[in-house]
Amino acid sequence: MPAQGAVAQIGVTLRPHRAYAAVVTGPTVEPVEPVAPARADLEGVIAAAAGVALRAPGGAGAVTVDLAPLLYDTLLRPEAELPPVAVVRIVPRAATDPALARSPAELVERRIARRWTVAGGHDLLGNELCPLDRTGLAALCEELSASGIRHVAIVAAGSQARPAHEREVADAVLAAVPGAHISVASDYGGQGLVAREATVVLDSALAVLTERLLDRCERTLARLPGSLELRVARGDGGYSTPSRIRVTPVVAFGATEALELRGAAHLAGLDDCRVLLPRGGRRLAGEVRHGLAVVRPDEPDGIGTELVVPMAVLTAEPGDTSLHLRPDQPPHLLACIGATLCQPAAWLDEVAFIESADQLEDIRRDAEERATAMVMANGAAPGTTYIAEISTVALPYSPSGTVRVRVRVAGLPDTSLARR
Repeated sequence: MPAQGAVAQIGVTLRPHRAYAAVVTGPTVEPVEPVAPARADLEGVIAAAAGVALRAPGGAGAVTVDLAPLLYDTLLRPEAELPPVAVVRIVPRAATDPALARSPAELVERRIARRWTVAGGHDLLGNELCPLDRTGLAALCEELSASGIRHVAIVAAGSQARPAHEREVADAVLAAVPGAHISVASDYGGQGLVAREATVVLDSALAVLTERLLDRCERTLARLPGSLELRVARGDGGYSTPSRIRVTPVVAFGATEALELRGAAHLAGLDDCRVLLPRGGRRLAGEVRHGLAVVRPDEPDGIGTELVVPMAVLTAEPGDTSLHLRPDQPPHLLACIGATLCQPAAWLDEVAFIESADQLEDIRRDAEERATAMVMANGAAPGTTYIAEISTVALPYSPSGTVRVRVRVAGLPDTSLARR
């Protein structure tokens, strides 16, 4: 039985052909079916779940939505109606080989309508490789304005260390194409021009669909009684506010696996465990540590290239699975349960140069502070944030003292942000 006064949390996962929901009140999990089978869409399922949650002793808390399955399915369908994307690369010189001018991932490349290269960029430590070609930028903006394309992905070499060239190009594009949706790679950090470019291309391509889905969620909640706060699950197993996801929709991509892992761990009553998830007739192994799914930047199945946003690490089923959970519940129920357990989260993946141990400590502290500020913006309550993971690793094939810093910060939800 639910604890007296326990608040009910709603988890929703949006699959290609229908939505699913569950209400979690303390240890109690209640799968939700729409009142009428014909209302298995997003609106119908949210309304049915809210009806269940509002009857809880402590009332209803938040609705956390997993958009990833529908985003993923849309990307995989060549006929899907997604806006054409223009890509601007800022590198010292344009690729001379046509293969290098394209993305190696066909799924990414087919979303790109036009490409431009502008001379400029920095190295991994922020040193300028080439001055920005402002004459070329002006010509690009004129052509882009005439093209009719309104979704632009911008990636500059080294912008994760110094985004100046990327930001100047973005400002110029926005001036030439008012109202354009612009995705810039420096918003995501990470390493590798290919992975960073793929991330912002998908971010641009998913913007309209994400906006429509969030609008539907918000309109549905506005018609319901109570104070139901809307949250959106992230690929790292945390959540962000709808306003943040509208700006960076690609961070919602890949959330499902992290949610399923968390849901399986919750049902087993474990904070640390390994889990086998069914995928396409086989099982893949994932891990939960300290109540959070283990995540890394990874290559989602079917995409064809790595992205720089973190998502659950899934590996082939090991030979010995005696220590792995094999959940009996359907994956969509696990994802709904995991969604109700989401926490505000943030992730940084950066490169730095150090000359001493003291300098390393300063860099780590600065990264922790910035990640903490990010997780507060994602909805964490003051005083509840904590470092979930931090690593500092020497970067191979780079000057001595070059390190890669990764920081993951989580916190508890700020319930004062609920809709009134």
